[in-house]
Amino acid sequence: MTRTLIIATSLVAAMTTGVLADTVDRRQANQAQRIEDARRAGELTRREQAALQAEQAHIRALERSVKADGVVTRREARILDRAQDNAGRHIASESHDREKARGNRWFWR
Repeated sequence: MTRTLIIATSLVAAMTTGVLADTVDRRQANQAQRIEDARRAGELTRREQAALQAEQAHIRALERSVKADGVVTRREARILDRAQDNAGRHIASESHDREKARGNRWFWR
């Protein structure tokens, strides 16, 4: 009985980590694409782009630390979710402010 309970608990933890990984990875890819699209459109300065990419790197590090022990608690998942929410807002804010990249495109005559 105890052995079955331990196995069931570890399976649930593994499934939760897998679902979280898929969701986090999908959101990370989406946010990276949004940053790249804004860069190509000239909506981000180099400094803004660097700051957004640093924020994405911080989220990846946070994700690694959350998954390190193999069990993702609700609190850890909520922290990671909020970090991604904030990053999404920062991407929108930086790409819609009136600062534009200068001199990052080549025009051929």
